[in-house]
Amino acid sequence: RDILWVKGIFLGEEIHVFVNHWPSRRGGEAKSSPKRELAASVAKKKIDEILREDPNAKIVLMGDLNDDPTNNSIKKIIGAKGNLESVGKGEFYNPWFKMYKNGIGTLAYNDSWNLFDQIVLSESFTNVNQEGFRFYKAKIFKKPEMLSTEGRYKGYPKRAYSFGKYIGGFSDHFPTYVIMVRQSK
Repeated sequence: RDILWVKGIFLGEEIHVFVNHWPSRRGGEAKSSPKRELAASVAKKKIDEILREDPNAKIVLMGDLNDDPTNNSIKKIIGAKGNLESVGKGEFYNPWFKMYKNGIGTLAYNDSWNLFDQIVLSESFTNVNQEGFRFYKAKIFKKPEMLSTEGRYKGYPKRAYSFGKYIGGFSDHFPTYVIMVRQSK
């Protein structure tokens, strides 16, 4: 799958956004992991080019990564850290790490929660001493009408289709979002 890279000016600030949908876990997590690691390395190569040109670049890597925050594709290849205080220049912060460790996820499979839907931010978004946008909070968007209320998927995200039948849901994943703030002038 392609990775969409968008570079633009948002309210006077240059931001790079990488939108991803990494390969699925079809065939099993371990067997399919090299495909997601390859996708991560493709994104990381371009990210590294941007950071060499501008070490303060503001970069967002987001999407359905089909891996959790602790998997190699995100933790090792992207180098995203779950501890905000340990994120250094040119590194990435993954605000979903603690949620995942606490059993919170965006999709469920075999009664186990995964957090595949992530928004990972470059250090420039976490630096409180800069004047532009900075990370404030990460959230999972989950409303009661988005939950399955009965049957095999009770408590899971309410999917649009189940076994080929349209059931009127939204997705088998809950969406995620981050809240950014900046100082008012």
